[in-house]
Amino acid sequence: MPLTQNYYQMSNSIFSYRLKPIQFAVYCYLISCAGAKEMCWPSMSTIAANCNCSKNAARDAIRELERRGFVRRIASYQTRNNGQSRQTSNRYIILALPSLSGLAS
Repeated sequence: MPLTQNYYQMSNSIFSYRLKPIQFAVYCYLISCAGAKEMCWPSMSTIAANCNCSKNAARDAIRELERRGFVRRIASYQTRNNGQSRQTSNRYIILALPSLSGLAS
């Protein structure tokens, strides 16, 4: 089956934030999943596989992206028939790029 080619745009200013390579890859992957909706919910395994890193590295990258204001993570839970709940894939909201005013040149 041939691969379809989809595209997304990102501001050139992303390079001014000095993201580490895995952070950059995870951010790009989340944007590509979200598209125009600015929200996506890939599993940590899916993020890690598509960014060629471990789940722990992907988790750390998301934590840093969230801390720096690139994404917002919303934990999702599912209630089972026995009343117990379990966490499912997080939802990620892509935020507007943070202000560059605090960055040193």
